[in-house]
Amino acid sequence: MDASGYAAWVAAVTSAATLVVTTVVSGRRERRQWARAALTDAFVAFLAASWQHSDLAMKSPMPPDTASVEAMRDQYAEMRNQLTRLRLLSPPPVVHVGQALLRLQRAVQEAPSAPERATALAATSAARHDMVAAAQKAMGLRRPWTTGPSSPIPLPPRQPADPERARPGR
Repeated sequence: MDASGYAAWVAAVTSAATLVVTTVVSGRRERRQWARAALTDAFVAFLAASWQHSDLAMKSPMPPDTASVEAMRDQYAEMRNQLTRLRLLSPPPVVHVGQALLRLQRAVQEAPSAPERATALAATSAARHDMVAAAQKAMGLRRPWTTGPSSPIPLPPRQPADPERARPGR
């Protein structure tokens, strides 16, 4: 075999090796992209159901009527479904924070009085912030600011929804 034969053989082997490596690398990349998209969808759906549950609880009377109870149960069930997806796709710390948030949402739903519901809603809000932070960490996202109660950056005062109902000193 002459030099051109060896060169052709080396080119064929190199081409085959490149094809195998490219296929393996692109397959891994596609799997990572799919997992990241699925994880993002699960986080968003979980948090959206949490927000919806809290909104329903804030709007429902005490004790809640049947329609409110059913609507809150639906959102709670959606959170449970999304938590199952999170168990498959995210690290254990995220699952633990999600379970804590789910338990707090249940406490909101089962609060026997308006003051206890308000306390449970406040705890749920803080847990939701923890869930966002855990999701960002799990996905390798860093944000230059935080919005939680332990935020090192002071946030501007919250504007009241109805200026006529605003009390001095709030």
